[in-house]
Amino acid sequence: MKKHLSVLLKITVALGAFVGVALSHYNMRGFMGGNRTFLYFTIQSNLWIALLDVVALVMMVRGSGTLGRMGAEERVAARWYSLAQLIFTVSITLTGVVFCFVLAPTMAPGTAFGLANVLTHVVVPLAAIIDFIVCRRTYTFRRIDVLFPTLPAWYYLAFASVGYVLDWPFGEGINYPYFFLNWGSPAGAFGFCDALPFMGVAYYIALILLFLIALARCYMALCRKKK
Repeated sequence: MKKHLSVLLKITVALGAFVGVALSHYNMRGFMGGNRTFLYFTIQSNLWIALLDVVALVMMVRGSGTLGRMGAEERVAARWYSLAQLIFTVSITLTGVVFCFVLAPTMAPGTAFGLANVLTHVVVPLAAIIDFIVCRRTYTFRRIDVLFPTLPAWYYLAFASVGYVLDWPFGEGINYPYFFLNWGSPAGAFGFCDALPFMGVAYYIALILLFLIALARCYMALCRKKK
């Protein structure tokens, strides 16, 4: 029963992500539309988790043995798959939380929850979280593993910062993807201001990293509890 639910959830993640990304790409007037679609963490995190689930589905169809019967190579593969699932589940959770509670309230009424946004920011994150918590195999993570889910955030910070310096067109007249990554705002890196973004980029980075570590610890604790 759990395996069938996991298959259904992985299919939901893969289809939801690919359809949501396609809709975002062809919505030329959307803030993530057209050629700038793939510049956003939302799109990248959706593709990461979707591709991982496609790989997992292929593995499930081929019929892997249980962890207890695996040889050394299979155990290494299980280790890296479990770690990848933790990393990308945390990343897609960040996508959903930031959009629903930080970005959506700042958007014009009626524009936040179109089909593309619902798929990439709500459906895919929820399906991935349920799959990770409810359906995954028992696996014991190492203490150091709590740091790995921060790697996509560090990567994207570098990616967006390069884009800012090179003046990439993330949107109409803007060279940053999200208001909290706008190095040129009145708040700058370490300051504060009376309007968005209210505080500097460095503070948002610290909050996001702390959130990712806390979320990873939570997911890892749930896996230990299951065991």
